[in-house]
Amino acid sequence: MKAYVVEQYGKDATLTEKDATLTEKDVTLNQTGNYDLKIKVEGTSLNPLDTKMFFGHVAAAPSTGILQGDVTGEIIGIGESVTSFSVGDHVIAFGGGLGNRSGALAEQMLVPEKMAVLRPDNLDIATAGCLPVISLTAMEVLKERAAVHPGMRLYVAGGTGGVGHLVGQLAKHYGCDVTASASSDEKATWLEQHGIRPHRYRDESAEQLLARLGHDGFDVIVDTVGGDHLQESFILAKERGKIISIATRTTQDLTMMHSKALTLEAVFVALPLLKGKEQEMLRQQAHLAEVAQLVADGVIDLVIEEQVPRRLDALNVAYQTFDQRSHFGKISIVTDCS
Repeated sequence: MKAYVVEQYGKDATLTEKDATLTEKDVTLNQTGNYDLKIKVEGTSLNPLDTKMFFGHVAAAPSTGILQGDVTGEIIGIGESVTSFSVGDHVIAFGGGLGNRSGALAEQMLVPEKMAVLRPDNLDIATAGCLPVISLTAMEVLKERAAVHPGMRLYVAGGTGGVGHLVGQLAKHYGCDVTASASSDEKATWLEQHGIRPHRYRDESAEQLLARLGHDGFDVIVDTVGGDHLQESFILAKERGKIISIATRTTQDLTMMHSKALTLEAVFVALPLLKGKEQEMLRQQAHLAEVAQLVADGVIDLVIEEQVPRRLDALNVAYQTFDQRSHFGKISIVTDCS
């Protein structure tokens, strides 16, 4: 089958100056395991985890060189022990692109049964292919780490990014009072339209925001950006508040965190799949099914910033430029996006 393969990951992993690139190759898919689904790939999406592995910043890259865990497509084969799905089903999954599992930058992909859900009939391929990683991340943040409940005050740093725009909407759906950062009028307007209070952080400091709102801080800060935004999170959190970050690969002064008795938690959504943690995989499966239905029902709006054709030139450009700009929603990769 045809696949787009990284033959040598970036310099942080290889200790060379060679830039990572994708190459088109003919490869052979591994034999279908007892609990695997063989999927004909129809759609996928690009996530920060993919580019971090591509450039060698995260030591979890697939040994096959085939990236991208997000996938939607048709089941064309099943392992002998699979009981939940049948050939011909259309599914959504986070099923590979790391460790010893190949990803979706190929014509076919093997996915563990526990990581897949049926694709709702009214959910289009591009949207479905964008859902897995951001859905699993958002739901772990909100349901497992934050234990969201009505009335909780929650702040999202990176409120219109891939994960952030989903976190804000889901938190609002669960009854939270949600504020999120925005870097432009367009993004602020989108947040307001979805019932989320925008914070134009370039024009208003964290201290000014709290003064304007008239309270002592947020119960939970969801940091999807990292870097120096973590310092701002320490200011925005109330005493004994919680900061949940998906971007903690940074060096920061924790003095304020200590003085306010804050809790800082890191989320790495790939851990269950990477380590084979079956009970956690089942929780993720339930999370993905819930979000997919909410999107299909129109309760949650998934923003697709750009559709990239699954062609070598376009994919290489997408990978090389992804980290050079902020994003508004997701980048979708589909077989045909003419």
